[in-house]
Amino acid sequence: MNGKKAYNTFNGLMLGFLVLVGLGLIIIIFLSNTSFFSKVDEHGCNNNAGYTYSFAKEKCVKVYEEAVQLMKTGSNNPNELKAFIVFSDDNKSADMFLPGRIYAFLTSSDNFTSWQDNSSKYTLYNSSEKLILKENNQEIFFINK
Repeated sequence: MNGKKAYNTFNGLMLGFLVLVGLGLIIIIFLSNTSFFSKVDEHGCNNNAGYTYSFAKEKCVKVYEEAVQLMKTGSNNPNELKAFIVFSDDNKSADMFLPGRIYAFLTSSDNFTSWQDNSSKYTLYNSSEKLILKENNQEIFFINK
């Protein structure tokens, strides 16, 4: 066997091998239960479809559809990043989502006028005029009623 013929045989074998590997990957992707491109979290929520697990609701939710949106205190820019609060159906707890992927689970210890996280860093107040979110007793987000 001369060098050129051996080279062509090797190229043919490599091409065949790569085609088989490619077909195998395509079959695995199409036969698998989950999409190759989807990102499902440990609760079964498809993050790529916009779902996030809500501990307050105990199910997957689209935060931007379920949440109360709070404006940043001191900002008149409607495009400023917002805080999102998802309340449980009985209002005893709430999920708090802040810009920068900050999350806290808030619980109410009284008659639904305030909610706090475990560290007491974040407190959500429900006044007659507005809903106020404080961090270390400093107002950071609000929404007028």
